[in-house]
Amino acid sequence: MQTVDDRFQYGPSEHAAYQDRGYYLFDHFLTPEAVADYQARVRDMLARRHESVPPEMMIGVHQIEPWIFDIAAQPKLLDMIEHQIGPDILLWASHMLCKPPHTGDAVPWHQDAPYWNISGRFSAGVWIAFDDVDEQNGAMSVLPGWHKKGTFPVQDSHSIKGFHSEIVPAQLPDDLDQRRVPYILNAGQMGIHDVMIPHNSPPNTSDRWRLVLVFRYIAADAQLGPNTYHNYKNGQPFEREFTLMRGRDVQNLGLRRSPFEKSTA
Repeated sequence: MQTVDDRFQYGPSEHAAYQDRGYYLFDHFLTPEAVADYQARVRDMLARRHESVPPEMMIGVHQIEPWIFDIAAQPKLLDMIEHQIGPDILLWASHMLCKPPHTGDAVPWHQDAPYWNISGRFSAGVWIAFDDVDEQNGAMSVLPGWHKKGTFPVQDSHSIKGFHSEIVPAQLPDDLDQRRVPYILNAGQMGIHDVMIPHNSPPNTSDRWRLVLVFRYIAADAQLGPNTYHNYKNGQPFEREFTLMRGRDVQNLGLRRSPFEKSTA
């Protein structure tokens, strides 16, 4: 089965637009055959999900499901990442963001990078739609160009589990609704966004699921911090692994090129 649509491309014009706006939406990424296959696989994951793991919090899934890692390793996707951060590439996170119908939380306006304990040359966050996504079923919105404004001050927030802070509302534009751009995507399309662009998403008020897969990459010379995730199948903890997707293990950390290959340690 072919995974990436032949019409997907990321060249100088797409890269320039991404750098200027802080995001980019692709008309084509997955083939129709891949979309159908992955939709079935995700629904199987949801059916096997342990009750302790919310459907929006299935994190580190590329370390559990080889088919998800195979998407992250697609050469055309890595070509895009290399264009952004250079030839030595680590995959450090994946996240199935599954919002069930008539549920889910409103995610407040925030920037990604300030929440993380790693730093370096981040690629864009990769946001792949397995379902049609619109504002009714929880499409993310971004503020174009606002990735260039630095780190915004935050205030305490308890609007969603895992988000204990949000951008101070007074820091956002008065015409927020006119400026924000929602990720309106068909199944198989993809969006990318800078790790510093402010973004949010509403709850899912529709009768439909919102199935989205996120990947995060970073250049291999980054400062890398640990984290613990929970296996979506049994709720058991496991540790984050940094996987060398392309290029050199520049810090000589003994990184594997797949979570499924045997360790040489």
